[in-house]
Amino acid sequence: MRTKRFLALGMGVVLGAGLLAGCGSGTSTTTTASGAAPATTAAGGSTTKAAAKSGNAKQLEILLSDDTLEGGAMKTLVEKFNSEHTDVQAYINEVAYADIETTIKNRAQARDLPALCKTSGFDKYVDYVLPLDDTGIDPDSFNRNMKRGGKLMATDINDTAVGMVINKTAFEKAGVSYPTSEDDRWTWEEFEAAVKEVAEKDSDITIPFVIDHSQQRSGNILYTFGMQYFDPNDSTHFVFKSDDTKKGIEFFLSMFKDGGISTPSIGTGAENAQDTFKSGKVAAHLCGNWVMNDYTDNIKDFEWCPVLMPYEKYKATSLGGNVFFAFDGSGMEDEAKEFIKWFYQPENYKLYCETGNYLPGVKNTDVNYTVKGLDVFNEELKVTINQPQYDSAVIDEEHSGESAGNALRDALDRAIAGEMDADGVMDYVTQQYMDNLTGLHE
Repeated sequence: MRTKRFLALGMGVVLGAGLLAGCGSGTSTTTTASGAAPATTAAGGSTTKAAAKSGNAKQLEILLSDDTLEGGAMKTLVEKFNSEHTDVQAYINEVAYADIETTIKNRAQARDLPALCKTSGFDKYVDYVLPLDDTGIDPDSFNRNMKRGGKLMATDINDTAVGMVINKTAFEKAGVSYPTSEDDRWTWEEFEAAVKEVAEKDSDITIPFVIDHSQQRSGNILYTFGMQYFDPNDSTHFVFKSDDTKKGIEFFLSMFKDGGISTPSIGTGAENAQDTFKSGKVAAHLCGNWVMNDYTDNIKDFEWCPVLMPYEKYKATSLGGNVFFAFDGSGMEDEAKEFIKWFYQPENYKLYCETGNYLPGVKNTDVNYTVKGLDVFNEELKVTINQPQYDSAVIDEEHSGESAGNALRDALDRAIAGEMDADGVMDYVTQQYMDNLTGLHE
């Protein structure tokens, strides 16, 4: 049975969607033909097999990407684990995110899977993932649902959230107020007026607003207007076409028309929103929390800060992030479970989140950040509606391996270019879901 499963993964892995825009690839170790880490020191100082203690200790491999880029949080935890254990020593095999799926595919084909993996998804590998029901970890302790078929198959290691970052210097120079508490949260109309006023009063601001070229970010705006993909009472009922969705699309498109608050080159991705904001000529950026490290390190000419996002009908932030799971067939199943249980002990998990400046995937985790403003994203998570999480769960649980791709982003690109209106966007997205996901009806 296991031979058949490994062969299936080796020959038929479905290529997954890319990581959220803005999460760049980290440095990579050199790998062997099978994808296994060699006994050399990894780029960026990752803890490798050669660095783990010698002797009779079992070697526990953790496959991941971007740890060095994101602060080396897992490296810190591995060093702590190794200092506390003698029978098992963990080490990191860090690969570029773009290569991680191919690495797993090759490792599965060679029957040489690692013990543990951190990545942005696991559903494409779920048949090869080790259930964690006997670890004592509570599935309900996580922000995102990691159960499949009634079993806990992975853990929510860190979350991402969509949020708003403003050019604080420009707002204060223009004398325009911005939200500092929940009571001050903008409506989208109020936000539009605020960034226009900043641009009018500060000659350095040439673009009032930029948004990442990502359907998670554009979809987040639509969620605030009341858009849904799936009926909460019937996950087979696709309900994207609605008055709320149309209103949200029309507002979104208005931002890129003459007299709007953004530009078509930003809306269609011809210009990178993150780089444009760093230039200092933008009043506000709708982005993911992962930009915070970049902005902290690379913006020197003006002050910036996250603020609570605008809303229309609902307050909403789209939730994403990474998961942590063990592979069945590594030969280190028991040791992998022990590492996971150790990792989620409160003091260890808090250290992980603080080192990487991560939004915790575990509920009720208090984190002391070194980057200012990250707490604003946690506030967004506390007040958000559940719908974005529900939509993701429907795809992950009921349509694993199926995808409508970037249907919304592609349709909005065409609409910004004048090729379709809001009704056309709704028709296109609906048709893409009907064509690519099984069992749906309108």
